[in-house]
Order: sequence, then structure tokens, then C-alpha cells
Amino acid sequence: MCAPELAALRERWLGAVTAALRGDPVVVGVALVGSLGAGTADDWSDVDLLVVVADEYLDEYSTRLPSGPGRLVFEIDARHNGPVGTRAVSAQYVVDGLPLWVDWHIHPVSRATWPADSTVVFDRQGISQASAALSEYRGEYEPATPKTLDEQDAMRLALVPIAGKQLARRSPETPRTIEFLGGTPETDWPDHLAALRELLNEFTNLDSLAAARAYLDLVEGTLG
Repeated sequence: MCAPELAALRERWLGAVTAALRGDPVVVGVALVGSLGAGTADDWSDVDLLVVVADEYLDEYSTRLPSGPGRLVFEIDARHNGPVGTRAVSAQYVVDGLPLWVDWHIHPVSRATWPADSTVVFDRQGISQASAALSEYRGEYEPATPKTLDEQDAMRLALVPIAGKQLARRSPETPRTIEFLGGTPETDWPDHLAALRELLNEFTNLDSLAAARAYLDLVEGTLG
């Protein structure tokens, strides 16, 4: 199930991006959340970053996030994944020809805490630690923003590698994700991979397509 090239490009991307965040005076602090923050990541893990900014820059900062060494090929407003008063962006970058999914969580410093499952990269103001994980928030969330048909199609393409990650991990969620993306789940792992490859024939974004195909090639190598 190993894919060391994915882990290597993720670490290179993170190194460049966290350096850029450190150099931005608007940014009060940054933490890794999700599996990277909790210390449970594997080669296939994506990036979840919590970025705390000065309150007055909340909306502006969500539109000028650093891209690191990768090329941004997809981004969408995902504020519905965060508490009221915060912002979130889901993005896909292509780094060394492979896709990297990043979930950005942007919080104003006035309401910021470090989740229990976070690893703090830097903190300029001594932000307090929460007792719950980011995913355990139980309050009101931001309403979702409307998505155009083009945005929905771009998101479907960007999510194909997410389904590929599930497949590489032999996750029981794989058939459900394939069906959500418009494909037809099969009965065994190689046939699931074939269903994902077939899905790619529906799209025309060459940058994202090439990266998704390269990613599925890596997945194929894990299926034995």
C-alpha cells in the first residue's frame, strides 16, 4: 500500500507553503489538522491546514492562499465545512505530475483555538488548545455557496483521486464514492479501478486528467 512518491511531494509542498505562511504578517498561526495533525497519516494522506489570520483579513485571505511548488488546478469555496464566522477552501494542486488535495481552514484569531488533533506549525499569539478535534465541532456551520455546473464537474474530476486513495487503502467506502462520482461500482478491487478509469473519459481538463491518470497508475501498483 506504500506510495513514497506521494509522501515526498506532499512534504515538499508543505515545506514551501508553511515557509510562505510564516513570512506573511497577516497570518497569526498555522496547524496541521486531519491525519497529518493527529500523527496517523500514511503515504496516501491529503493535507488539512488550519490557518489563523487577523480578523479583518478573513475573506481576503481565502482568495490568496499560497500554492507552493504545485500548480493550482481546482479550488472551490467549502465554507460549509467550517463553523459560522470561518472560511474554508478545498483545492487540488498538481506537483510533479501528481495530484495533491488540500483542505484549507481559515479562522479569525478572535475565535481561534487549536483542535485537539492538531500539530501546531507556528503560533505568534499563544492561541489556546481545544479539548475536541476539528471534526467534533457541534455548533452551527456556514451555509454552502451555490456551485455552477462547471464547478460541479471540476469537483467530480478532482475527487477521482480521492476515490483512488480509498481503493489503495481497500476502504469499504470506495463503491459509494464511485457511485457518487457517477460511475458504476463493481465487485472487486481491479474492477473498481477500471470504473474510475472509465469515469475519466467524461472530462476534458487536460492538466487534471493527466494527474488523475498518473495517480490511478500508482493505485494499480498497490492492487497486486
